[in-house]
Amino acid sequence: MKEATVGIGIAAHNEEANIGRLLENLLNQPLASLEGAARLDEIIVVTSGCTDRTDEIVAEFAARARAGRERRVRHISEPERRGKSSAVNLILRAARGKDVLVMLSADNLPETGAVSNLVKPLLAQKKGEGKEGGEEAKVGAVSSRPTPVNDRATLFGFVSHLIWDLHYALSLTGEGGVKLTGEFYAIKPSLVREIPRQVVNDDLFVEAKIKEQGYKIEQALNAVSQMKGPETLRDFMRQRVRIHIGHYQIARLTGGYVPQTVKTREVLRALKKMIKLKKVHFFVAAILLEGSAKALAFLLFHLNKIPYKWDYAESTKKIGRREEET
Repeated sequence: MKEATVGIGIAAHNEEANIGRLLENLLNQPLASLEGAARLDEIIVVTSGCTDRTDEIVAEFAARARAGRERRVRHISEPERRGKSSAVNLILRAARGKDVLVMLSADNLPETGAVSNLVKPLLAQKKGEGKEGGEEAKVGAVSSRPTPVNDRATLFGFVSHLIWDLHYALSLTGEGGVKLTGEFYAIKPSLVREIPRQVVNDDLFVEAKIKEQGYKIEQALNAVSQMKGPETLRDFMRQRVRIHIGHYQIARLTGGYVPQTVKTREVLRALKKMIKLKKVHFFVAAILLEGSAKALAFLLFHLNKIPYKWDYAESTKKIGRREEET
């Protein structure tokens, strides 16, 4: 049986602090569990309008690959920053013909074995179509479990962990199926040819497109990546307002599709299981912050202020080591 080809796509803007460590991580990921079933064909890195050393670092890795010392690294440089969806489209074009595409945010670090664990559900089934091709929908994408390194004892560390714990809980038990996380996921690239250029939440567009075609998204239980949530009010509001604007935008583009992470009944049901009395003040603060971000996003969206080239959240860019649980 022919090996499936796997590509890894990374969209990067001013990621000097992370991109080298991420590429070393990916080049050293153990893929033995995929032996005979799939092989890593190349890592595709799109750098967009970078003003730091990101381009130079990626170019160095690409040169090492050409010299035969590493797996292939392809560097595509966008001189002008056109938004993440533009960069993702370049990756999708470069990945045409591959069986699996792993998409990864440049400020994430997959844990050992995470890439092969993420890819395996897409390889564990025979080729087929969506619901029309059989009784059960085929897997079109697989979502990971991003885990913040932030300290839970701080307000914004607590909020970051709460948001990602909610995403994971709802993916496992929610009525709307698995939420595809843009931090780290795998797809069949043939299912998504292009993303509208000014889409804010490219991952949500991909999620809606895959489900629209009758495919399902699976949650990988053991594909974990480390990332960092915002640690200042300014960065938190920038990030959450942008995400909520993206939700409104996708709902308009698709005729009403919304992720289950914004469905009030399901969120409240999941929150009930997470509330701890000693942290009630943090839960209240988290609800107020998230509510404020959503209200501001509603206003900006209806004023047609769409941040498809979003602001840089500096406090999320130094991943460091995961803090101890408190």
